[in-house]
Amino acid sequence: ETHLHPLQNFQKQRILAKIDSLATKGQRLVAIAVSPKELIQDQKSTPGKGGSSVPLPKHLVLIGFMALVDKIRIESIRCVEMAHKAQVQVVMVTGDKSETAIAVAKQIGLISDYSNSDLTLTSDELRSITDTKLASILPRLAVISRALPSDKARLVRVAQSMGSNGGQVVGMTGDGINDSAALKLADVSFAMGKGAEVAKEASDIVILDNKLSSIINAILYGRTIFKTIRKFVMFQSTINLASTFIVFVGPFMGFDFPLTLIQLLWVNLVMDTLAALAFGGEPADKLFLTEPPIPRREPIISSNMWRSIVSNGLYIAFCSVVFLVWDPILSMFDRRIDASLAPVDGTEIQYKDTAKVEDLGDLRIQGGPVFLTAFFSFFIFICTFNAFNVRVPHTKLFHNIKRNKGFMVVIAAIFILQIAFCQFGGALLRTVPLTIREWVCLLLMSATVVPFDALRKILYESLHLSETKNKTVVSVGGDGFENKVVIGTEKLD
Repeated sequence: ETHLHPLQNFQKQRILAKIDSLATKGQRLVAIAVSPKELIQDQKSTPGKGGSSVPLPKHLVLIGFMALVDKIRIESIRCVEMAHKAQVQVVMVTGDKSETAIAVAKQIGLISDYSNSDLTLTSDELRSITDTKLASILPRLAVISRALPSDKARLVRVAQSMGSNGGQVVGMTGDGINDSAALKLADVSFAMGKGAEVAKEASDIVILDNKLSSIINAILYGRTIFKTIRKFVMFQSTINLASTFIVFVGPFMGFDFPLTLIQLLWVNLVMDTLAALAFGGEPADKLFLTEPPIPRREPIISSNMWRSIVSNGLYIAFCSVVFLVWDPILSMFDRRIDASLAPVDGTEIQYKDTAKVEDLGDLRIQGGPVFLTAFFSFFIFICTFNAFNVRVPHTKLFHNIKRNKGFMVVIAAIFILQIAFCQFGGALLRTVPLTIREWVCLLLMSATVVPFDALRKILYESLHLSETKNKTVVSVGGDGFENKVVIGTEKLD
């Protein structure tokens, strides 16, 4: 026969102490009780406010407790560490008991002696503070326990309003129907693959494997794509600046831009389509995760990109102008072409394999078809060599080059096609064949853009380091963390 005994206060305290003891070990507690009355489904449930669809009777008979242990994966610890290195602030927003949430946060390294985030709040404590106070403590916030769906939405709004550079970029995870509001508010929302369909519809990205590592990979590939776009813009802008400068100063120095429309089409093809293919295969470098996040209002073209565009663009323009007006270079490519290509008829030279866009006098004034062919190749070569400068921000030009084999294939194809066009283009491209000596001279002259840019990078790095040594940077309050991303990590393995 079973006897029921009411719990005395000291018994309640012993049970609660045992619950707290297990919770501090990261275990989730589930109480098991029976009711003498039938449980009735509540049609007026308020899950958005933490209510239950099944109201519990007042008098329950406690049978016992079950302790559930969620095994911490080793990769979760590594992912939190990678997020901290990437200056991404991770906040655990969970419905678990405070002691359980803190224990799990310590196990995965979310709260540690080396982390800037060490503050934990419960949902009640969160509701008791103002948005201004929450914004001031958000950089130190690590865990919100006993959280409600409305807490997530508030956290997103406050984070997005912080800082002087457009606020933080906020990512939020969720798997339930009640998470939809927070997922829609976030800049980037992640739904769990095993979550509700409503959450998946409201999110931007679905994490099929429910792993934090997938979010870290999304950050890595996002930064990689952004850097790839910047490389393409920098490469294209450099060529545009160089060609614009040549066209602008040409009339003042007695020459016009010496490329035909068909040649300009090939230049545009190199600048647009082939460059996109070359830079599009750039690998996701783990070093990107050691860089700070891009501010919300950061322009596409950064100050460092402007330095590269202006310096390399003006250098290419300067070399092109020197190529066109300096007599030693003109004499280097001033020769009569082979008789088979340009037979002599009396005292006049007829160029059979050049386009009929200029008469004989114009060709001679511009240096002849050999010189114009040489300049055409020189301009393509020097712009193509500049792709190596654009690809990396440092002087190690072949860094990770094996992981982007498409880059080398495209670059080699440009050189091969350019040589083929000049050797066999004839009247269509207004070109004539060049000798091996002339090709070697063109490659050497155009390759000078590589050491020039390397020297620019070395000088800038030395000046930047000297300035850094003379400055002390102190980050205070929320502004020091305005570029961080806040991610809710409930139910992530």
